[in-house]
Amino acid sequence: MQPPPEIIVGVPTFRRPLWLRRCLQSLGQQKIDRPFGIVVADNDTERGEGVAVCEDLLAEGFPIPLKVVRVAERGISHTRNAIVAEALKGPSVTAVAMIDDDEWADDTWLKELLRVQAAYDADVVGGPVRRIFELAVPRYLCRANQAAFDKMVDGQVSLIDATSNILFRADLFRERASPWFDPSYALMGGEDKDLLTSLKIERKIFAWASRAYVTEEMPASRCSQKWMLKRAYWVGNTDTLINLKHRPPGFGLASEAAKIGGAMCVAAFNVVLFAWYPPRRFEGLRLGARVLGKIVALSGGRHEEYRIVHGR
Repeated sequence: MQPPPEIIVGVPTFRRPLWLRRCLQSLGQQKIDRPFGIVVADNDTERGEGVAVCEDLLAEGFPIPLKVVRVAERGISHTRNAIVAEALKGPSVTAVAMIDDDEWADDTWLKELLRVQAAYDADVVGGPVRRIFELAVPRYLCRANQAAFDKMVDGQVSLIDATSNILFRADLFRERASPWFDPSYALMGGEDKDLLTSLKIERKIFAWASRAYVTEEMPASRCSQKWMLKRAYWVGNTDTLINLKHRPPGFGLASEAAKIGGAMCVAAFNVVLFAWYPPRRFEGLRLGARVLGKIVALSGGRHEEYRIVHGR
């Protein structure tokens, strides 16, 4: 008889059966001596492709306890809340990790997250995400979508801002009332940074695990300058909405207006004076898109990024 899991790894999914299988297979290969389980939250009650993937893997003898829950209400917030609710049913669960269905984990991923959590007594631990592109893209577009993770080391950080590679202390959720991820972000995304921003305001401890790698595949639909500019617009839009909600230290309408004005000047400088040089022109366009997203958010507008599904 297997011991009850101490860690739950949550995977939200929607109509990406091939990638979900790859993700789960990587979780089945984790090198870790602590018992853990996996919860998949399938947000597609019509096709149920995520459910089918899990059932097939279990029939094939999948080595890790695996449970799939159906989430009828559409949106990423609802799937994350379903994962947490299921995880907290286990009294032995001390940590909840999350990975996206378009990613796969190195075989020491979970071990590294837990090692750093213990070393820094962290409430939240994040790790690097490698990105590979289905289509060939210019180097400057690759760099724009890949942080300089090789320069980051283990240790405390001020904030982890996404749940694509993350581990939470389970008691963070037990101490808070549900829903933990704000449903108003269900189709726009940003529900993760919204929660993480509130945890930062509460002075929770964040840490970075430099060797806890996952890899994300960028499908053809995301291998274009157009999509990357739309993404920059979304970042500006959601970041501003989150700041308007939480009013973190240093955020104010006057200071934000000044930042927007300065950023517009920098963006125009890059676009006009470096029109002949694609990398600098793109940086100007990307900054301009982000500024536009901020302006729309300050005017009450919201961009629903997750109405469109990318991948397979």
